[in-house]
Amino acid sequence: MSIGEGNPGSMTDTGAGARWSTAALLWSGGLAAVAALAVTVGVLAVDRAPWGIDATINEATTDWTASTPWVLDCAAFIAVLTGPLPATVLAAVIVVVLFAVGRRRLAGFIAASALLGVIVAEGVKVLVERPRPPGAAEYVSDLSKSFPSGHAMVGIYLFGALAVLLILAGISRGSGWLQLLGYLLFVCGVLLGVSRIVLGVHWSSDVLAGWCYASAVLLFVTAWLRPDDAILGSGGRGIPQAEGEDPGGRRGTGSLRD
Repeated sequence: MSIGEGNPGSMTDTGAGARWSTAALLWSGGLAAVAALAVTVGVLAVDRAPWGIDATINEATTDWTASTPWVLDCAAFIAVLTGPLPATVLAAVIVVVLFAVGRRRLAGFIAASALLGVIVAEGVKVLVERPRPPGAAEYVSDLSKSFPSGHAMVGIYLFGALAVLLILAGISRGSGWLQLLGYLLFVCGVLLGVSRIVLGVHWSSDVLAGWCYASAVLLFVTAWLRPDDAILGSGGRGIPQAEGEDPGGRRGTGSLRD
């Protein structure tokens, strides 16, 4: 990602703040997609069976949680909070709020990332039909949808997308706290995938694939809808400023509503 000064109207260069290079986003998204496909091919090559490292990690986490049952309780609680319904409600609320305050591009960014993420996750799950680890039936009912991890993907395409907005808002407002909150949210999103391994409902390669697929989704959607341009081109006022409004509160003729 490139940061610097440049033409305020440019989508690929830098302007009123730190902008990201479209080429870098697309290349990074492409690499993530290639990595996701490579993991998928690797899983199919062994007839959907767990890799050696999958079995090793599963055995290690099973032994660990056997002596620390509270860890399983925490992982199960996190799974409930971040399941399909809560994640859908969260995404919908954020999209509605952003749209209501005039930030249509940012609303579209969250909606597109979440919708595309769900489509990719469910599509690959149906195509691969990988069995879950032994004992997963205690926590889940869809025992043939282990690959990729949907929770790991939610952690990136939804919580990662929200983290992007917080970080950009922090840059725009000069707020280190907002940026820190964004980075912490991103870390929590990544750890969401780890919790699925700990709970014993996914193989480690399921989570790895989930991270890669979701990263590709987030990077491509970012390159498409450019939340950095929408926020950092808003006169330094951050997310709450309505799109098309200049720092003095006047309505402009810019394209931030696009």
